[in-house]
Parts: sequence; structure tokens; C-alpha cells
Amino acid sequence: MNKKGFTLIELLATITIISIVTTMISINIFKAHEFERMNNEKKKTKIITSAACIFIEFERNYNLKQECLTTGCDINSQELIKAKLLNENDVNNNIIIHISKENLEKQCKIKES
Repeated sequence: MNKKGFTLIELLATITIISIVTTMISINIFKAHEFERMNNEKKKTKIITSAACIFIEFERNYNLKQECLTTGCDINSQELIKAKLLNENDVNNNIIIHISKENLEKQCKIKES
């Protein structure tokens, strides 16, 4: 007898294998996307805190710098946007950065709200 085509079991096995491979690829794509999103958030946080640390180093902010390094202070991201250290399209306007001196080093951290 001359057979042409596939049996039902062969077709089901092929569909099952394709489904498993597709699921694995989808999961890996989702993980890669999530990893990239987290990396972007870390980079954005680093940029914001660096901008705040630079802001208090401006000569016109000498008194603010002294206050920040002695008792600690908070800087709103709006001040950094006005100083043109950040772009308002890239930053949430309600971010507050806390600057203080810890272990003889200046620390700039985003304040949890």
C-alpha cells in the first residue's frame, strides 16, 4: 500500500513540539524585555541622582551644599529640570532626591515616597 501524507499522531506530535518551542521562545522574549526595563530604570535612577549631586556643586548653591552635607537635604526633580540638568520629558516631576553625608562621602539617593 502506497502512503501519502502524515498520520494523525505525526501531525499531533509536530503541533505539540511547535507549541512547546513557541512557548519557550515567548517566555525568553518576555524575560529579556523585563530585564531591559529594569536596566533602564537603574540607568534613569543613576542619572537623576548624579544630576542632584552635580546641582549642589554649583557655586550659587554653596549654602545648599553646606546644609546637605551637615544635616541632609531634599531636592525636587523640578529644580534639576529648571537648572537644565534633566529633561522634563524623561523624568517624573515628583521625584525627590535626598542628599546627605555618610561615612565621609556624599550620598545622593532617591527618596522613597
